[in-house]
Amino acid sequence: MVKRENSMVAMKAVIVDCLGRTVEGRRSTVDVIGAGPRRVAGVLEKLGLTVSLVPFELFVRELSKYKKYDVVLASAMSSDINVVKHLSSTWHRTTTILGGPVAAGCIEKKTLYGYTLAVLGEGEKTLEELFNRQVVFEEGVKIDDLPNIRGIIFKRSDGKICFTGFREFLTRSEIDNYKSSIEAIRGYPLYWAARVYVEVVRGCSNFNRPRTPLKGFNKCINCGNCESSDFSRRMLCPVKIPPGCGYCSVPVLYGPARSRSINRIVEEVEDLIEIGVTRIVLGAPDILDYGRDWLVEPQPLTNPSYPPPNTDALEALFSELTSIKRVERGEACILLENVKANLVNEETARLLGKYFRNSPIHIGCETGSARHAKIIGRPALPSHVIRAVKLLSENGLRPYVYFIHSLPYQNESTVNATIRVMRRVVQFGAEKITVYKFRPLPLTAFSRMLPKKSSNERKLARKIVAEARRLNMALKKRIVGRVVRIIVVSSYEWRGRKYALAYPLTHGPVVLLPQACEKFKGFVGVARIKKVFSDRIVYGEPIYGKFVYRTLN
Repeated sequence: MVKRENSMVAMKAVIVDCLGRTVEGRRSTVDVIGAGPRRVAGVLEKLGLTVSLVPFELFVRELSKYKKYDVVLASAMSSDINVVKHLSSTWHRTTTILGGPVAAGCIEKKTLYGYTLAVLGEGEKTLEELFNRQVVFEEGVKIDDLPNIRGIIFKRSDGKICFTGFREFLTRSEIDNYKSSIEAIRGYPLYWAARVYVEVVRGCSNFNRPRTPLKGFNKCINCGNCESSDFSRRMLCPVKIPPGCGYCSVPVLYGPARSRSINRIVEEVEDLIEIGVTRIVLGAPDILDYGRDWLVEPQPLTNPSYPPPNTDALEALFSELTSIKRVERGEACILLENVKANLVNEETARLLGKYFRNSPIHIGCETGSARHAKIIGRPALPSHVIRAVKLLSENGLRPYVYFIHSLPYQNESTVNATIRVMRRVVQFGAEKITVYKFRPLPLTAFSRMLPKKSSNERKLARKIVAEARRLNMALKKRIVGRVVRIIVVSSYEWRGRKYALAYPLTHGPVVLLPQACEKFKGFVGVARIKKVFSDRIVYGEPIYGKFVYRTLN
């Protein structure tokens, strides 16, 4: 246990969740609690620290509450950089540690953004060393000891920013030995209504690489490693091009796909549901990677397509989770996140439909051009995505398909192809089109390839966004009349009128209910969708006899 010198009182740490926040305190995704911050909380609890976990907006509102804490840890993605900077400028009392994908920017930008140090990549062992060896203690940090710990970015006495190097990626059993915190989730005011992510697969199986000239990297020499049947060889690149899609940092930071054990996943889900969580998301870059790593051990899973999905492992996991009593009774819901289209076949589509009928499932397409997909390192072609949407929707799932505008090598031809594929996936059953803007992430193949800002490039980007909006508004009208399970969250004002706000237990637009439904706060119930207010908000009429379960104590 980490304790204060000459005292039996444990060090106190607060983890600030900056994921998806803005400086104003709004959240881009208002009902999400990621797996990372709870994972960090679990490590610190295991070490004996007193741990609090709070969202950024609550932390800045209650700064005085944390003035006696010994260390502040911030968890963030690269897109949260403004919040990260704001937090460091606000807090000067104690040691600050930056973690999550945002830490990769410290290397490229040669800055710590005002933090004492940063942890890059898998953080469990790094945090254990920092606290067990008392490199981080209540009065500060022993800077001279930091070079001996892998995974650390710090500033030397001469002002130079240094990275001590990546650790070896954790094994499956090592990942299983760490538990995510359950109790710390109570630091989120709406934890009982949020989509709470549970890590199921860590890392990504896509160790393809972009095959085109890249700014900041040597040209691909076609060495054959990316197609090698030796999965360990696929991790190596003679010219140091980062693995994975050119815009994604997951393979670099978190390694090849590794699956947690069924027992650990089920235990965590049961514990979360026991304290009132109603919406569990099985977090994975690709849920169909689950158990595939078991088929190739001791080699790493670095092939996104071979071996095919481990349907026995998937069936065993899904069966256990959906047999949890509160899930069976409809009081809580298990959700999926992502699938890669190249692993979707008739068998996997039937399996997913068996356990997750009427649930959303997310599929990355990014570009509608097959040539463009190969150039940027995608594991699946647009034709795979179209087929996957068709199979999944035929089996009762609700596909959401992702695209990215302003990608490198995007031109009028790829944009037109993307729009054609958007329309095609909607024709085959996609329920939503989601479009993101390309942002170059540190440590990725496209890290130095800034989006072009010519008037023509902006015009092409707007063309994709406009088509997505048009399709989504038309798609929203299809849900009128649908009956959905919801959890009532709070009061809400929309265009001068007061309503009760509810989240669908699965996923989709938030549901506004008559104001009188505020009395059902915390209840799981049922409503029928009557109107579409916007692309993110619908209006529903409650079916009052169905409000039978209250998650709040």
